[in-house]
Amino acid sequence: MSQDLPSTDNRSLRPPPWEERHRYGFINALVLTIRLVLLSPARLFTRMPVGLGILQPLLFAILLALLGAMFDWMWTLSAGNLPGFLHPDATRVVRGPFGGVQFLLSPIFVVILVFIRAAVFHGILILLGGNRLGFEATFRVVAYSRATRLLSVIPFCGGFLGLIWELTVTIIGLARIHGCKEWQAVVAVAVPVVFALIAWGSWLAIILGLAALH
Repeated sequence: MSQDLPSTDNRSLRPPPWEERHRYGFINALVLTIRLVLLSPARLFTRMPVGLGILQPLLFAILLALLGAMFDWMWTLSAGNLPGFLHPDATRVVRGPFGGVQFLLSPIFVVILVFIRAAVFHGILILLGGNRLGFEATFRVVAYSRATRLLSVIPFCGGFLGLIWELTVTIIGLARIHGCKEWQAVVAVAVPVVFALIAWGSWLAIILGLAALH
């Protein structure tokens, strides 16, 4: 872990350390990239080049999905000494094979999620006139922003904090990499979130309504 972060000279573009693993080494490149996403997203995405393809960002997102799922699974299993937080039947379901299945399927889930999010965010950016560098730029921001989900290791509130910081990093990243106005990036990210919350609230209301009828 002797390598330091790349130079702060914003006049030159440089890929994230993850895409220069030959220089930093696998573990060091991974840790440095995660650190940049969590602590210096503006710096990371301002200097990030476009035109190198989406494979490396996608591999990063998949790896982070596996790490995040592993931490989630470990935390779920450790909840066996906290049975009061869950109904006993739900506890058996969560602590059963589902956790392992979720871990194994997490790469598939994250690939689908990253592509859908990138497509939606990018579509809104196009409508707002905030698209400067094409779909790859948006995809890179969405994929690398997945590093924020490692905050799920924090008990109880980690998942929520990770989600909030992921949305924040995505907004910062879109504004920086595309060079668009901040409000365009905010709208591109906020609109799908609002619609998702409305859909989730409607679904919950329907479920509760059906339960009340019984």
